[in-house]
Amino acid sequence: MTLRGAGHSCDGQTVTDRELLVTYAPDTAAQQVRDLGDDLVEVPAGMNWYGLERYLNRHGRAFPVLTDYMYTSVGGTLSVGGAGVNSVRHGWQVDHVERIQLIDGTGTSRWCSRADHPELFRFALGGLGTVGLIERVVLRTVPYCRDTHVHRAHHATLTELVEHTERMAQRDDVDIFCASVRRGTFISTTGWNSNGPRQCDDECCTIVPDLPFTSHPNSARPVAPSADHVRLWTDYVVPAGQLAPMLAAVEALRDRAPLNGALEMLYILIVRRSLDATSFAFAPVGSAPVSIGLGVYTSVHRDPAASTAIRQVFRDLLERCCELGGRPYLYGVNDLDDSLAERLYGSDLNQLARLRTAHQLEHVNAHLPIAKAAMPA
Repeated sequence: MTLRGAGHSCDGQTVTDRELLVTYAPDTAAQQVRDLGDDLVEVPAGMNWYGLERYLNRHGRAFPVLTDYMYTSVGGTLSVGGAGVNSVRHGWQVDHVERIQLIDGTGTSRWCSRADHPELFRFALGGLGTVGLIERVVLRTVPYCRDTHVHRAHHATLTELVEHTERMAQRDDVDIFCASVRRGTFISTTGWNSNGPRQCDDECCTIVPDLPFTSHPNSARPVAPSADHVRLWTDYVVPAGQLAPMLAAVEALRDRAPLNGALEMLYILIVRRSLDATSFAFAPVGSAPVSIGLGVYTSVHRDPAASTAIRQVFRDLLERCCELGGRPYLYGVNDLDDSLAERLYGSDLNQLARLRTAHQLEHVNAHLPIAKAAMPA
């Protein structure tokens, strides 16, 4: 059995081969939203973020963190973590989940939170559906702020961009941040939310209304590849202060065929979490309160040898990420073997095995690397 949200899959994580596919029916989701008071909203997991954010805005609320593609399902995104330009202030999407309704392998549905069934809660969010299907979620919201003052800067060198990013990671007053490296161009976007007077300080500033629904300058992903190419994408998350050595590893591998010519873009986000945030088992969260995500996005000729070579590059980058105290974002191309999974997740793999056995989930998403690593020898 394979669980799927909106099907916005990366590396075939939600693709089945003669298996039962369990997915959401989002058409009726909007009618199932419940306002619970105290800034909480209960949402069907099959609803997409676009519909949810439009609903919240009409009621004067917003969700703190939105990804740059908003047509993924709420449940599917929470199953991987969820980051966006707002993560510089608000962390991961999973950090704003109050509780989830989870269905296990027997069909039993239970509400899980930091207080009730806390281990299921900790393993489900960011856990790729390995401990059950998220049916409904209760989310914490924030007041709706219509305008964002967006500052876009061009940097002369990669070093300059890295230094700027690390400075932004040390500030606690920034509302949005992202950066990209594409075709020799180094760009960062920094922003502050404001419902006050519509003014900007300099010519690089633009006031953007309803930023999540706008293709703002730095978040647009590359256009679709041609029919004879395939995308291989992955993201690494390292502690703040470690962006330079992580990028140096990418640069050192850039000339390795076929990365040279296949690399479309590097994408950078800052993730700031509260000190009391939950330590989710498989989400890319470490002990550092501030982390930096680096996305490596390639378009590779549809040739097994080319794909294999890129996967080896990604494996080398993952090794470097681990050496720097980071973790992979599991929505992406990450060829985890048992040894590397053990280094990354340690005793949580044993706990995952116990949870999957206790809740009769051995047949659910069993093809995923973390599920395979948790299988008894």
